[in-house]
Amino acid sequence: MKAVIYARYSSHNQREESIEVQLRECHEFAERNGMLVIGEYCDRALTGKTDKRPDFQRMIRDSAKGKFQVVITYKVNRFARNRYDAAMYKARLKKNGVRVVYAKETIPDGPEGILLESMLEGYAEYYSENLRQDIIGGLEDNALKCKVNGGGIALGYRVGADQRFEIDPATAPIVKEIFELYASGMNVTQIINLMNERGLKTSRGNPFNKNSLRKMLRNEKYIGVYQYRDIRIEGGVPAIIDRALFEEVQAMIEKTKKAPAMARTEVDYLLTTKLFCGRCGGNMIGESGTGRHGTVYYYYKCNNNKRRRVCDKKAVKKKWIEELVVRETVQQVLQDDVIEKIADAVMALQERELTSTVLYSMEQQLKETEKAIRNIMAAIEQGIITPTTKERLMELEAQRDDLIVGISREQIKKPRIERDQVIFWLEKFRGGDYTDEDYQRTVIDAFVNAVYLYDDEIRIAYNYTGPQSTVTRSIVENCDKSGAPECSTLASFAPPKNAYSNTQIYVLESVFVLVMKLPAA
Repeated sequence: MKAVIYARYSSHNQREESIEVQLRECHEFAERNGMLVIGEYCDRALTGKTDKRPDFQRMIRDSAKGKFQVVITYKVNRFARNRYDAAMYKARLKKNGVRVVYAKETIPDGPEGILLESMLEGYAEYYSENLRQDIIGGLEDNALKCKVNGGGIALGYRVGADQRFEIDPATAPIVKEIFELYASGMNVTQIINLMNERGLKTSRGNPFNKNSLRKMLRNEKYIGVYQYRDIRIEGGVPAIIDRALFEEVQAMIEKTKKAPAMARTEVDYLLTTKLFCGRCGGNMIGESGTGRHGTVYYYYKCNNNKRRRVCDKKAVKKKWIEELVVRETVQQVLQDDVIEKIADAVMALQERELTSTVLYSMEQQLKETEKAIRNIMAAIEQGIITPTTKERLMELEAQRDDLIVGISREQIKKPRIERDQVIFWLEKFRGGDYTDEDYQRTVIDAFVNAVYLYDDEIRIAYNYTGPQSTVTRSIVENCDKSGAPECSTLASFAPPKNAYSNTQIYVLESVFVLVMKLPAA
């Protein structure tokens, strides 16, 4: 009988059996019961409370192919911690001729087995919910003490040694200047352009845009208000902006909202700082105009055309270009085969980067230290003891503890990405409405690095290894030329063609580029 193994662990509970332990126990179970294991499905650091697990879903899909008859998992709670999901997916597997068995829990056949399995699933669900409540309780306890509860840190602040917010002297003046500029009469677009021209970044390391600036101007944290869910504590955070200035800005924002003449300036141009003219390389900025019948039109125009008249690139409609970028990103890039190749490229890059990092060096030191400790312990067990043995052992153990702490800190700074996580992250963008502005914003903000618009084609550069500086026109234009220095690790492949022809995707070192011919005007 052919079988596969499903294993999973959650990062929030380090006492849970590791993937390796689960796999070993499941393999031993298969051997004892005359089962031939033909594959493994592993979800690392993913909760069983949800079915949003990449390898779990892949296993369910593969069950329909008739290649295996049994799924072996460590315990009931490794399959699911939700009775509804457990029942639904077991029914689906049963329909495909596949049953679920557990390496460490014996479930008898018949009614008593059904009852026992139901009880175990109920306990798993209770455990999961109880753990969730414990986590929420811990976060609320932190909030009552005005401690940082994770998430992004607002520009102008940093986390202090006591895990509370403290003013960052390097970025707090930027926040204060933005509030003062807005209060002086400068609009959002003008402030954004000024900040970006000076090369300043948001707390996430990205260029400023309307969404990030509006959020900043509305953030009560800057006047000392700590907020977490329903917990609100005045004075819980050191204030950067005085209340009078903050209230003045809020009044101006409300006035702008109500003023019809100003409404046009508050339209979100989602490709701001990301859309560039293919002819001259200049920024394409958002503009609006009113037609003869009073209709307001929104478009992007090359800044060098608007201000300097040195470029003759025609303006493009806002709606058209934004929907095009999002639609082609989802339809052309976020396909199974493309995602798999991107994930491989991410893993390869990560491994290359890892060998040159402080983390890698510390991990190697830890291995050597643990080896030395084992050698000393072996000598002690054999009765080989010298006056310096105990002292040396204590030194090594202290060194090991320091390395473990240091490694944990480095991992927090830049956590290692698993291949399944990359695939899961890319897949989650599927299925949205291309015309919905919130969906467009999500895809563009999370994914798109730069868009270069030419008369006959569009080239879209994407990040897949985290925040990057803006991808240059040189890289984008040379991505399809073999031997280009920027493309030394170039690999290309073509997704299925749609209404637009000759679409290609090129995978580079840390970005990939979609090149698509546009239909003739």
